[in-house]
Amino acid sequence: MFTRIDEAIDWITSRRSRNYSFEHFKNVCHLRKDPQNDFYMIHVAGTDGKGSTVNYLCDLLMSQGYKVGTLTSPHYVTHLDRIRVNGKNIPDAAFLNILNENYEFFTENELSMFEMDYLIMCEYFKQEDIDYAVVEVGLGGRLDSTNVVDDTRLSIITTIGFDHMERLGNTLPLICKEKCGIIKNGSKVLCGNLNKECMDVVYETAKERNAEVYTLQPYEDLGDRHFRYRGHEYELASFASYQLHNASLALEALRIVSMDEGFNIDYEKAKAALSNSLWHGRFEIVRQKPRVILDGAHNIHGVQALADSFDQFSGSKCIIFSALKRKEYRKMVELLKGHCDKLIITTFENNEVIDLSEFSDFETEPDYQKAISKAIQNYDNILICGSLYFLSEVVLHGKFD
Repeated sequence: MFTRIDEAIDWITSRRSRNYSFEHFKNVCHLRKDPQNDFYMIHVAGTDGKGSTVNYLCDLLMSQGYKVGTLTSPHYVTHLDRIRVNGKNIPDAAFLNILNENYEFFTENELSMFEMDYLIMCEYFKQEDIDYAVVEVGLGGRLDSTNVVDDTRLSIITTIGFDHMERLGNTLPLICKEKCGIIKNGSKVLCGNLNKECMDVVYETAKERNAEVYTLQPYEDLGDRHFRYRGHEYELASFASYQLHNASLALEALRIVSMDEGFNIDYEKAKAALSNSLWHGRFEIVRQKPRVILDGAHNIHGVQALADSFDQFSGSKCIIFSALKRKEYRKMVELLKGHCDKLIITTFENNEVIDLSEFSDFETEPDYQKAISKAIQNYDNILICGSLYFLSEVVLHGKFD
């Protein structure tokens, strides 16, 4: 039995890749009487924007007086921030208690870290008597562990881009097909800005499953973090232009849930919620003068949206980047170099991190602390970006003074 949270987290994370199959986990959930089906579940898939959409929708539902549980991954600062209720991490004591009570069951069935997190989430949400569960897909959709749920009331597909192609397919329609795997029979599905090929896949899947399709309506960018959606004007706390899409998607999801549940939206409370809502690691400003921004964009589509937002700031610019080898890191680097005065490639503690010897044509610095310090001394705007695992390291150990 675990008595310390650090020991418990070390153990559970050591089982990161211990995974049999989707069907194995589904059978395990059956043994537990399918606790994942006890909630009004909103399931969020997509290439980019999943975490932000989950966060915005959580804050919007909370603004209407509801208790909301969320599951996101990977974690940002601590493993516990994956599982939250009303924006607060699962407490150490609750995590320890649930893990200890289920330790024998988890080990007998050889569950992976993510599978254990999912079952811990279910138990914690039940204890907290939540009204809504907003769950982010880990990878893909069809065979993701979160897709063991049978009764998703609303599925959201944020965007479709090229990522995890070795597992999801090498064309956008194939990737979209995998993500459409979360659409359940007789449910509702909401789509962000998808191209026609991908929307055709959504409509085809929805028809097969008698699901109702909703699409994001046009939103108007009013500038200076203001936008208009369905006749209401909102302000975001984030400076990232790409968050207008995610916030609008969350607003549309709130509208669908309100129709499904029969409650009236208090738009003034919704506006207040969005004006204060921030998702860590997504164009997060952690210092002013010079401005230091953290962003976890880790694919081409996300990096392009990030670069467009970074362009809005005047003054000299430096970008510090690191990523994992499994990403299209070279393409991301080539894209980023056109949006700054200086691009520094760095590294961090991870077995899968990029090799700096591949970047002889760029400035490299193996110590990211030194890279940050140098940038702060010489530039007006510093963007630290790449892998979320890199950002987590920077948040825990980085110095911005």
